[in-house]
Amino acid sequence: MPENVHIPLGKVQAAYDLTDEELYDLIQKLWERKQLFYKELWAETYEKYWHFAATGSLSYTQEKLPELPDPDSRHQSNFYPIFYGTQIVRYLAQLIKLASYKPFRMGLDYLFDTAFEDGHKVAAEERDILYKYFEFTEFDRKPPRKDYYRHFKAGHPYLISFISRSMAGTLMADRDAVIEILCDYPLKREVKGLTRRVVDSTLDRLAASAVKSLPEIQTETPTEISAEDCSVYQPDSTSSEPSAEVIVVPSALWMGKSPTSVRDAMKDDFDECVTAHVLLNWCKVGKTQVGRLLSPKEFGDDKSYRNHVDKLLLRAARLSIRQE
Repeated sequence: MPENVHIPLGKVQAAYDLTDEELYDLIQKLWERKQLFYKELWAETYEKYWHFAATGSLSYTQEKLPELPDPDSRHQSNFYPIFYGTQIVRYLAQLIKLASYKPFRMGLDYLFDTAFEDGHKVAAEERDILYKYFEFTEFDRKPPRKDYYRHFKAGHPYLISFISRSMAGTLMADRDAVIEILCDYPLKREVKGLTRRVVDSTLDRLAASAVKSLPEIQTETPTEISAEDCSVYQPDSTSSEPSAEVIVVPSALWMGKSPTSVRDAMKDDFDECVTAHVLLNWCKVGKTQVGRLLSPKEFGDDKSYRNHVDKLLLRAARLSIRQE
């Protein structure tokens, strides 16, 4: 069993070129599946850069050691990155009272470099302003006159607000779950942890696992039933009802027909993942040929067609596809 790998969503967004809305939708699906790890990267950063500095100053300050927050209990049904970001801002405002300027800066830079593919560019100007603010306040020096009103008068809660806006990218998620949820999205850019080899091998493994877990009724070809008798064929009424959505495919659309005819007969009324399932499992068409029939574009190699079918089978595995 492969070891679970977690990946920051900032890198995922860059790899798949997701819009903010698509990233938000991904976050909700991961949250529902309990495969979103909102504290992980922040906890790692704390242990590496902030723990020693913060605990070392407890003996001569009146401050309490802050704890990483959990999402507000009023927002348990969904995860709202911007709301959780405001909680992190309050956490950092407490932490900076204990940790000095240098480890605070090193930790925040590490977190952004880990979460985003081009982390040094994300909120670079705002981070620089924040660091200058803390540097001057730590050494009890007045900031340059020309920057005073523009950058420093509002204080650090305002300056840390960019963290709230960047919060979604710092969330960690299970990599296999991300690849499965985004199986219909093309990988636009290879990033650390999300290469084409990793995505292809993960999709192959997930598709193989999904096919193995399908109920027998979905993979058997009813050889004892002729085309003339199909109209009276009924599934076994004593079998347990599947929990997935039931899709019934009339035998007239596929039995005894050529693969091309099956595709054309089903394209108007059925999702292509259902057509892929019928061609592969009932008509016994090879995976590469199914890919060529259903792919929206031509590929230069057979594996790309098989990968396309694997993505369709992942979707089909969530359904209960039956014969009529």
